[in-house]
Amino acid sequence: MSGKISLTVLECGVTALDFELVATGHPDKQASKHLSRGHPRLGEGQIAHPVYAYVIEHPGGRILVDTGFSDAARKDWKNEHYKGVMDYEPGDDGLFTQRLEQHGLKAGDFDDVIITHLHTDHAGNVPMFAATEARILLHEEELRGIVDVKGGMLRDDLLTMWGVTSPQGFTRKDWACLMPDRATTVFGDMEIYRGIWTVSLPGHTWGSIGVAVNLPHTGWVLLASDHIYLAATWGDPFVGNILNQDPSAWALSAVKCRRLQEKYDMRIFPGHDNKIIVPDKHEPFVLEDVRPSYD
Repeated sequence: MSGKISLTVLECGVTALDFELVATGHPDKQASKHLSRGHPRLGEGQIAHPVYAYVIEHPGGRILVDTGFSDAARKDWKNEHYKGVMDYEPGDDGLFTQRLEQHGLKAGDFDDVIITHLHTDHAGNVPMFAATEARILLHEEELRGIVDVKGGMLRDDLLTMWGVTSPQGFTRKDWACLMPDRATTVFGDMEIYRGIWTVSLPGHTWGSIGVAVNLPHTGWVLLASDHIYLAATWGDPFVGNILNQDPSAWALSAVKCRRLQEKYDMRIFPGHDNKIIVPDKHEPFVLEDVRPSYD
């Protein structure tokens, strides 16, 4: 394991998704035209929505952030409607498990696994790691929310088309392995290793978190996950979406992301974009392509 901190980006395929769902009411319908390729079955108004996991090498341990879709995602997501509107395409070698193998890694090689939230495109392979010695970290409100809303003996999952009261997003198979006491919960902002923080960003889900990493050459980066869903989310004002469970909490957390960028000169990694948001001396920000690795 390296004596320095580094970040490796694992792109684990793409889904097709309607731009309006994830940048609701955006005034510029071309804002995500760079996401118009990479999926063979895009419908009108849809983007190719990349799915990410990240590996952080640190002198104190190897950390995984998120776990992508499970290899059996198409089968596990029972509702046919969502399979169509969020059509997952890993390509020939883009499954999360394939990405790990390409980097010579296996589940037992990680000391910590951070789950930014429990949507199935971020938590799809949690059971792989529950069977190891790795610490699995997530926000205490995320765990409480999933148990209260999605884990009861009685569930109301067909009240709405999207959001927490719909079948969209969560698959019990992904997170049941954390019950009753396999997860390690965090709250607020917590430094888990020197230069690595979990950052509380509620709003997209009950307890969404980001991960801030201070890299030796790149400086601070914030893996904002779906709290900053796309690069097109970022702006003044921010652009939300109808998938956010609590729009008011989301807005406050979005402003927190901006304040973090201003204070620490942070690069912001959206949850599902191939561009990152970079502070600039002459413009409020610029967009840069996601690279495979950062140090």
